[in-house]
Amino acid sequence: MSSTACLATWCAETPDIWPEAARDAVRRAFVDTLATMLAGRQEECTVTARAAVSRWGSGPCFTAGGSRLTAPWAALVNGTAAHALDYDDVCEPALNHPSAALVPALLALAEEIGASMAACVDAYIIGYEVMSRLGQAMNQVHYQRGWHTTLSLGSPAVAAACARLLRLDARRTAMAISLATSMAGGSKRQFGTMAKPLHAGLAAKNGMVAAQLAAAGLEAIAEPLDGSWGYQEMMAGSTALGLEAALAGLGDDCAVLRHGIWAKYYPCCASTHRPVDALLSLQLAPGAVERMETLVSEIAVANLRYLLPSSVAEARFSLPYCLAAALHDGPLTPASFTPHAIARPEVLDLLARTDMLLDPAQPASRAIGDAVETGTVRVFLRDGTMREASAVTPHGHPRDPLSAAELAGKFRACAAAGALPGRATEQALELLAQFNSLESPIALMRTLEAV
Repeated sequence: MSSTACLATWCAETPDIWPEAARDAVRRAFVDTLATMLAGRQEECTVTARAAVSRWGSGPCFTAGGSRLTAPWAALVNGTAAHALDYDDVCEPALNHPSAALVPALLALAEEIGASMAACVDAYIIGYEVMSRLGQAMNQVHYQRGWHTTLSLGSPAVAAACARLLRLDARRTAMAISLATSMAGGSKRQFGTMAKPLHAGLAAKNGMVAAQLAAAGLEAIAEPLDGSWGYQEMMAGSTALGLEAALAGLGDDCAVLRHGIWAKYYPCCASTHRPVDALLSLQLAPGAVERMETLVSEIAVANLRYLLPSSVAEARFSLPYCLAAALHDGPLTPASFTPHAIARPEVLDLLARTDMLLDPAQPASRAIGDAVETGTVRVFLRDGTMREASAVTPHGHPRDPLSAAELAGKFRACAAAGALPGRATEQALELLAQFNSLESPIALMRTLEAV
């Protein structure tokens, strides 16, 4: 059986019998993603995308910050909003942002076809598995080549999830995945621009459209992943692990539990979180610091290329800024990423005395399974001493997850940033607490529309 047929058969035929822990992990992912969607709905990238697609007609689906649209355009706008602040969750094998693509697509499609939230949870688990297996097969080579995996791996994963929600058979699911590979792309050169969050919206829209086209009977190549000119050969090459090895054991467990879902504690690139945690663990006063240097992986160095950011978007991908801001602010919050915040003289002064260095023990050539990330910070104090700390497991990571109170707190803070009234916020949290028993997303989406 080919790789695509193997994946598609599993997606279509595996029973909807998941451990309760997996279902709760997905519920938490929906809470986190709806939070970041609310916080991002007034960002320029979201407003601009919403204005553009709104010209093409209205529909039945909730859209962050605006009137209702058809399902594909709602997915695009909501995916963009969810990723606008880079506050959304992470799938480590895929090196991407899974829920900003999966959740908007599944919610919009569920609104359109009348699917239940339990069906969305099931479809999310399927899509997350496809995303993580593709990541295992192709990373870190694929990521190192410059592909933004939220779009390049997100599109076929969302297609698989939407095919599951539509209850397509194995053949139609394979067609959905195949069609989605023709809609995938995305360069990391877009990091620090409005196009970066748009990539999540495109993945959500592309995957849904691919599944709908497959459901209508549109044909594509049966095996888009393997072989000459296949997805893996073109986008990762022969040095990556490969699909045959990555698909071994498919069905033994589920990636949602095997790898977990990393809910971010800070609204900035995930590559900054370990060194920021390491710095905060030292509990230093800003005035005591002469200079700082940080050692991070080759992947992190490539991602965090804005040493002196000129915009809020660039600041999210600037490790010197994030470290300097954390020293002054403590744990980074959305308030750390505003035009005023990034222009603070005291932060800019410290930023200029902060160096980012490549850790030679963490090359980008490592296979994804060997790529345990470490962030190390060395702080040289004015009294002539040096303090050093390293972090491997950032707060919010599956090995150190946000508590229920922290997740609810993040939702409330993001809802407030998105101008959702307090009463609607609490109603939304009540509905999300019973997420798996909701017959449809309609009541929840209406609550999020309150102004």
